[in-house]
Amino acid sequence: MNARTQSEFPLCRHTMTTGRLCQSPAHGSSAYCFHHKKLHRSRPSKFDAAPALSTHVLHPLRNARSVQQALSMVVAGLASGQLRPSRAGKMLFALQQASAHLRGR
Repeated sequence: MNARTQSEFPLCRHTMTTGRLCQSPAHGSSAYCFHHKKLHRSRPSKFDAAPALSTHVLHPLRNARSVQQALSMVVAGLASGQLRPSRAGKMLFALQQASAHLRGR
């Protein structure tokens, strides 16, 4: 089986900050590998988030692509009701600061 054909085993669907998929073997019936399954597990946040929002949603903001990905995750959390507007506002301000810092490099 060459690299262009489908794998016979399910692969991890986690998207990294570079935009590439993890593609490690998925763990059990999960859509993610062992490492990313823990990352995507929903846990209640003690910091003003609704119960289904994962506390590990945002990745380190190293480049413009990671800031853009974090921005889309915050907007999706806000639109789905998983993130309260007050918390989303603080996160969006932090993303604005990170974006300005990256432009100033």
